[in-house]
Amino acid sequence: MDVLVLERRAVVGHPAQCGECIPNWGEIVHTFRGLENHEWLIDTFDVPDRIRLHRLDAMRVFLPSGRSYDFSLDAYAGHRAQFDGHLAERAVEAGAELRVGVALQRLHQQRRAGREVLVTSDGGRLTCDHLVDASGALAHVARLRHGTDAACRPSDQVPTVYAQVRGEVPPTFDVFLGSVAPSGYAWIIPKGPDTANVGLGVRAGYLEGRLKDHLERFCSTLGFEILEVGGGWIPMGGPVRRMVDGNALAVGDAAGLVMPSNGGGISQAVISGCFAADAILDHVREGAPLEAYQKRVEWTFGPALRNSLRSKQLGYAFMRNDVLTEGILRMLGPIGGIRRAMECGRPLWVL
Repeated sequence: MDVLVLERRAVVGHPAQCGECIPNWGEIVHTFRGLENHEWLIDTFDVPDRIRLHRLDAMRVFLPSGRSYDFSLDAYAGHRAQFDGHLAERAVEAGAELRVGVALQRLHQQRRAGREVLVTSDGGRLTCDHLVDASGALAHVARLRHGTDAACRPSDQVPTVYAQVRGEVPPTFDVFLGSVAPSGYAWIIPKGPDTANVGLGVRAGYLEGRLKDHLERFCSTLGFEILEVGGGWIPMGGPVRRMVDGNALAVGDAAGLVMPSNGGGISQAVISGCFAADAILDHVREGAPLEAYQKRVEWTFGPALRNSLRSKQLGYAFMRNDVLTEGILRMLGPIGGIRRAMECGRPLWVL
């Protein structure tokens, strides 16, 4: 297969738009179905040591009062730019062509020729048999084709801002709930003995002023020196209803494959990319329908993502201020509610 990758950034993966917590394979197979013996994915998630900056064996979830609940975790703080660069290197080694600094600007229908032309920022005009939309939360292919159609584009886009910081950082992945990040959460993900990724994700419109200002105050309260600031959007509305649109397949954030209760999406992005490739190859070789891709995604991710979405919706409905948040989380306790929400298990909400 001839494969072309268009990357609008000058450097793949930079700047990172991520908290940089990357799950280990054990965490992935614990969360999703039918992946235990998938050799290609096992090899893909076995990344070089240079990408693994800090082991994350535990998570602490802090209530508004400061009380915390502790859970085990099987993940690591990664260097996201190097992680993305590593994946790009693997693609090139496998024969893909990578063009950096080139963005997709518009799609032009040539109805007489029965084809769609991709117009790029460098003046290029391209056609393709299959198109994979891995453009992230804003889903540019779906946007260019269908505008704001909710069937094709991820919903409940949550703005996030993060900072690379230096200071006395905790050894654990810390999450903060309550007014510090209304209808969202704040995080500290240690990347070494004195560095961390610190961020806020807040439901749009629920926090007055600029997110960056709130993040700076949060970091100042913790005594952190900010080295670099970034941000992005996380789709928290669950999978899109139509992941296959003609010859286009949406993967990762562009398909809404993010866990709404914790914002995690790296593993789903890699796995769905693999599934999309399999579906295209089966279509070319055997005439199998491309829609098999969505069915496979729904079977693998469906239960975990539905549980995660349910936890997020219940949180939106009932955790409207610090008093309610504190009371509900204390009532649920670490096992029945909080841990299950973080791990995308079926929540045991008793209200």
